[in-house]
Amino acid sequence: MTTMSGDGDKPVWILQGDFGRATVNFISRPLVAHAHSQYQFLFKLGGSDCDFRIGPHECTLTAEQALCLNPWVEHAKGSTDDQPSLILSLVIETPWLRAQLKLREHGPAHIFPEALVVVTPDVRHHVDRLAAAITNHMVAQDEGCMPILEDLVTTLGRDFADPELTQSILPSSRPVDFRIRKALDFIKQTSLSNPTVAEVAAQVGLSRSRFFEQFRRCMGVSPQHYIDWVRMSHAIQLLGTSDRPLADIASELGFEEHSHFTRFFAQHMGVPPGDFRRRSLKLTPRED
Repeated sequence: MTTMSGDGDKPVWILQGDFGRATVNFISRPLVAHAHSQYQFLFKLGGSDCDFRIGPHECTLTAEQALCLNPWVEHAKGSTDDQPSLILSLVIETPWLRAQLKLREHGPAHIFPEALVVVTPDVRHHVDRLAAAITNHMVAQDEGCMPILEDLVTTLGRDFADPELTQSILPSSRPVDFRIRKALDFIKQTSLSNPTVAEVAAQVGLSRSRFFEQFRRCMGVSPQHYIDWVRMSHAIQLLGTSDRPLADIASELGFEEHSHFTRFFAQHMGVPPGDFRRRSLKLTPRED
């Protein structure tokens, strides 16, 4: 089940199921030290870096570094002043993760030897896919997110788990065609000019229909959804790091009219950009 709710006045997207919970949300407030029976994975999508305490160790969640927490590892989050972080959080039930990674049912729980890991290109690829699928209102069927989640968790196991425990883990079931990797680079480089799907397809030497088919097979979402997600990432960054007028931001993102940008942003984030900036990017940390 996918829902959109609110943590105070901040947008929150939640995907729930037998696997556990996947959440994309904005957070700036500190979180008290806590632990739980599930595995947890945290990825920064945008906004400020986040300071965490994992057991006795201090570490920082950044775009390049993620957190992989085994069950019952105590952790706490520091505040990020008035600049919240956009985070993808996975809270994964132990039986589901063990089945996904093809591990023995009652084997060791300490699967991930390092809490702070460097995000690999494959992991970032699947994180972006999942975040786009969860937050995009056009993804109507929840089961469409599940193959992406499965790919991400499988890749986390392959890249970060103890190799002595996970020798049987196979590569992701969605290999990425080199032309699609080229398309992803092109989209990121030209997102401010709002490339069309046809333009991207031509750049990588595929017909529009063939490109759409290959892109969806590799990414799990349509090319347009991915383009929209990259552009939204730019919008979030600009709104969160500057006080520039919304009209200027709209122009930089390639929108001819301010109203077009407002409609686009609201359709993807659930709130207009002005409300987003006022409500989500100027929060006062809670004083304990």
